[in-house]
Amino acid sequence: MKTAKPVTVTLIGAGNLAHALGPALKAAGYKIDAVASRNTAASRRRAAVLAKKVGAKAILLDQIVPTSDIIWLCHTDDALPETARILALRPGWKGKIVLHSSGALTSDVLSPLHRAGAYAASLHPMMTFVLGTKPRMVDVPFAIEGDRRAVAAAKQIAKAFKSKVFEIKKEAKVLYHAFGSFTSPMLVVTLVTAERVGKAAGLDRKQLRTIMRPILLQTLHNYLEGGAAAAFSGPIKRGDLNTIRRHLENLRKVPGASEVYRALVKSAVMDLPSGNKSGLLKLLKNKKLYP
Repeated sequence: MKTAKPVTVTLIGAGNLAHALGPALKAAGYKIDAVASRNTAASRRRAAVLAKKVGAKAILLDQIVPTSDIIWLCHTDDALPETARILALRPGWKGKIVLHSSGALTSDVLSPLHRAGAYAASLHPMMTFVLGTKPRMVDVPFAIEGDRRAVAAAKQIAKAFKSKVFEIKKEAKVLYHAFGSFTSPMLVVTLVTAERVGKAAGLDRKQLRTIMRPILLQTLHNYLEGGAAAAFSGPIKRGDLNTIRRHLENLRKVPGASEVYRALVKSAVMDLPSGNKSGLLKLLKNKKLYP
């Protein structure tokens, strides 16, 4: 009895996302044919490392021939339109599945390849991929939209990963991606602002991490278990105007911190249990407290 031929994949890009997807695809039974990169020393080096890891060949972007069943673009958002345009100039796209992993862009960015005969979809993993970390794909939810045949192929990938997958409307993708930005990179921005404030208070780097870790972990636990309102505490919830005024007065000494603090207070008043909301909003308008 013949065994089924594995589905073949070419990965375009060799950044953090591709380095997570490649081994996961291989472990799920897919065969990685090639890892394509730009013609820079750093890109070629990353592609060679990934190709060796997954048993593929490392090639340059201009050497791509669409022989794999699936071509998965793991480029940056800004690079996707030009990459799609360049790839579409080559023959052989009829019936191929082309995916990209942008959270903000839709499958329409692949329209040059669609016109060349390929089926296109976006398959976006809602996860942070940074150097030195390996998120488990089973824990990663994927958002999907595009051509029916490409969507079906993308769903099979998510199924092979044992991941949750959901369809998203094209017009919702930008806000969906902004939602993801608030849950990870913007959260890090808030934390680095907190570090800046902590340094201004005289804490060193080691103290910052030691002090931040328990309250941060407990806050995330409270939020995930009970929701935002149940996890919210502090002077805004109490409506402690004098404390907030003193915060604003002193944060003027810390570059950028006052602006972040004001934006977060304003957002808190919109959605979270806040004491003396009118007083808080009036306090935010007090020009004497601006940097």
